[in-house]
Amino acid sequence: MADHRLDDLIHVLASALAHGRAQGARAHLARLQARLGSGQTLAVSTLVNGQWQSQPVPLAELVMPRGVLATCLEVQIDCCLEELDGRDGAPSVLALCPCTAPAEHLLTISLRGGTPIHGELLLDGQLLRTFSVDPHATAEN
Repeated sequence: MADHRLDDLIHVLASALAHGRAQGARAHLARLQARLGSGQTLAVSTLVNGQWQSQPVPLAELVMPRGVLATCLEVQIDCCLEELDGRDGAPSVLALCPCTAPAEHLLTISLRGGTPIHGELLLDGQLLRTFSVDPHATAEN
């Protein structure tokens, strides 16, 4: 049976990335509103058939929640490998154990923004698995 603590950590990190991205979008919108006035729209002029036409553009449309704000997160964890006997005749498994001092191995959790958030799990730079996480789903899913 798999140990889900690592999956829970990945989910918490994905949620933090999604929260940071949303918070950044709200802060960016607030800065736009402060800079351009308290209105909710910005007058934009475009050239149509040789005539300039002005139209209002909602400021919220200028802030892309899935845009450039907070798009990636990477966590590196020093760890040791331990071999554990399998249960009920199952083969032995390797366990990753976090260390407080620099260790022989480095576990990297790399997340990239989007919905769902995509990521990679690497050990010493070697890909262990790729995954995608819905940051809005509960950790039990």
